[in-house]
Amino acid sequence: MTDRSYEDGKLVVRRHYKADREDVWDAITTPERLVRWFLPISGDLRVGGRYQLEGNAGGEVVRCDRPREIGLTWEMGGGITEVVVRLEEDGDSTVLTLSHSPVPGELIPNASPAVWGLGAGWEMGLGALEQFLAGDLPEGAAKDWVATASPEDLAAAGARAQQISDAWTEVLR
Repeated sequence: MTDRSYEDGKLVVRRHYKADREDVWDAITTPERLVRWFLPISGDLRVGGRYQLEGNAGGEVVRCDRPREIGLTWEMGGGITEVVVRLEEDGDSTVLTLSHSPVPGELIPNASPAVWGLGAGWEMGLGALEQFLAGDLPEGAAKDWVATASPEDLAAAGARAQQISDAWTEVLR
């Protein structure tokens, strides 16, 4: 289940994962695991270091409290925002809360079927994290299996991204 909120320029996504906090932490911070469900990452991945996600944002690691919280600047298209990911134990599961701010509301829904907004972008990635943690993703880097996905799988992903966008449109009302 995904909880969504938006207030004062802050997009917040909250999801539960059937995995312990250390496993989720490693999946979101270890380059060899991150590439399996998100994007290749390079750089100096410590506080004060700079990172770059292949074909996407880069920035600085501004804080890290293993396995509870990581804070990053998110630098893309000349803008600088902040992304914070917090992990909380919930029995044998983990609650991940991602906040991204400041974000103008108009960037959250999809601009078109081919141009996902931040809402769908983050949630599609977090959905892939869930599949990765469950062992349900194909082998190899996410960018490779997405590039070779069938037209039916791509259409299903596009439909899911639109459902997420529609849910964010409701949040923004």
